[in-house]
Amino acid sequence: MTYRGIISKGVVVLPDEAGLPDGTLVEVKPVTESSDNLGELPAFGIWRDRSDLGDSAEASLKLRESLECRDKHE
Repeated sequence: MTYRGIISKGVVVLPDEAGLPDGTLVEVKPVTESSDNLGELPAFGIWRDRSDLGDSAEASLKLRESLECRDKHE
């Protein structure tokens, strides 16, 4: 699970819902508000080996349309 926090007076402050007990070992990595390098995002390229999708923009549009259609019938 990943939580976002903020540094305040030299201490990482996590949201209350993190619920991590004192003494929990964590890894801290600074993030930027907007990433110019999308290749660094964890899910980047997750579908690169899918030959059934063809054009990614077209596949995204079809997926979005099918989800909108499903939502209308619920």
